[in-house]
Amino acid sequence: MAGKVPERLNRILLMVPFIVANGSATVDELCRKFNIDRDELVCDLDTLRMCGVPDYTPADLIDYRIEGGRVFMTMADYFKRPLTMTREEGLTLLVAGHALIRSGVFESDGPLGTALDKIERLLSVEEQVELESVAERIDLEMNASTGSWMDIIEEGLEKQQRLVIDYYSYSRGEIAERRVDPLSLLWSRGCWYLLAFCHEACDTRLFRLDRIRSLKLTGEPVEDDVTKFEVPELIGEYKPGRKAHKVKLRFSGREGRRLVEEWPTAQVADAPDGTIAVVLRTKNLVWLSNYLLRFGDRVRIESPAELRKMVKEKARALLKEYGSG
Repeated sequence: MAGKVPERLNRILLMVPFIVANGSATVDELCRKFNIDRDELVCDLDTLRMCGVPDYTPADLIDYRIEGGRVFMTMADYFKRPLTMTREEGLTLLVAGHALIRSGVFESDGPLGTALDKIERLLSVEEQVELESVAERIDLEMNASTGSWMDIIEEGLEKQQRLVIDYYSYSRGEIAERRVDPLSLLWSRGCWYLLAFCHEACDTRLFRLDRIRSLKLTGEPVEDDVTKFEVPELIGEYKPGRKAHKVKLRFSGREGRRLVEEWPTAQVADAPDGTIAVVLRTKNLVWLSNYLLRFGDRVRIESPAELRKMVKEKARALLKEYGSG
């Protein structure tokens, strides 16, 4: 394979509109522009013959030919015309761009920042407020990637000092201040967690680092009677108990198996009609109702009725918010 996959993908995504916009391009020009040799260029072009737009029939796949040292591309007119984005797609693009700038991947005064500024000028005041609100929540999720929280937590563990954190609770959808005594840093299922004694809950809790908005040392010593703890076998948002709800779900597609990542104890079975039956226990119906919204009509809630009602109300509120209800 010519080059690493990310490099090739980025190169091809730039090459296709460049060739299509100009009608054709010389082999030497493409090799010089993308810093590759002829063999790598041909390899990239051959890959395009497996790319296209739905329904991916032979009539929908990109093709090319080389004549007289020039590359001509056919079946790629889709990449020639500018895309018309919906309101939601435009806001998503803006949020993603701002997240990349805030995280330091791109400079705010660079080409990306300039392009985002031009798009923002077309937004209404309400859309600009909504954009800033969403961008702040995205920024919260990305803060932990800098490692700053981990450095402070490790200092708290070393000095046995209490921490004050502003923590975003996914289940309640709000940020609240917590005073916690750090016990350990844990890694599970792709996320870092702080295991700590929470003085608001008067019990040990797990806090995902990517949901911590601010964190600081208080200088106060941790309590002696909470320094002993047991690391939970399964890292999650809660521990189901005898009072937990028994939830029965049925998915129309195999994506229902994704729930196993969030509920390792969930029971998943293939039904004769091709659906996926899922049974799990949880005390947190609010979190689950938010999670299930992403599946739309591809999931049916068989029980409990309380969860079914909760999801319907949330879906109705979302439709009303976006003017579709």
